Amino acid sequence: MHPNQEQFSQEFPKFQLKINNFILNQNFTQKTKEYTEMFNQMASISPDDMKEYAQKSPAFLKARNESLELMERIVAIHLELQELFKMDEESLGKAYEHNLNAVDEKIAAKLKEAATLLHHFNIASEKGRKAIERADNPFLI
Repeated sequence: MHPNQEQFSQEFPKFQLKINNFILNQNFTQKTKEYTEMFNQMASISPDDMKEYAQKSPAFLKARNESLELMERIVAIHLELQELFKMDEESLGKAYEHNLNAVDEKIAAKLKEAATLLHHFNIASEKGRKAIERADNPFLI
C-alpha cells in the first residue's frame, strides 16, 4: 500500500464524519431538493405564460433568463457535491489520488461558487420582481 493510500484510509472515517455533519448542519439535502424544485418550476413556465410581461418589460425577460441560468448552475453544483459526498473510500481515493486535502479544496471551491451564484440569483430575481411590479403598475417609473 502506498503511503498516501495508508494515510488516506486512516483519515477517511474522520472525513466521512465531517461530511455527514456538514450535510446535516447545513441542511444540504433539503437545500438541493429546494433548488431543484425551484429550477424545475422556473423552467416549466411556458413562454406564452410570460408573453405579456416580456412584451411590457424586456428587463423582466432578461432577469428571468439570468435567474434560470444561475439556478441551473446552482443545482448542478449541488448535484455534483451530492455525488462526491456519496463516494466510498475506494472511489474517492482513486478520483483524488488519495489526497483528502484536494477533496476539501474541491468542496470548498464548489460551495463558494454556489454561494456566489445564489447571491447573483437573488439580485436577478429581485430585478425580475421589480420589472413585473413596474409592468403591472403604470404609475411606477
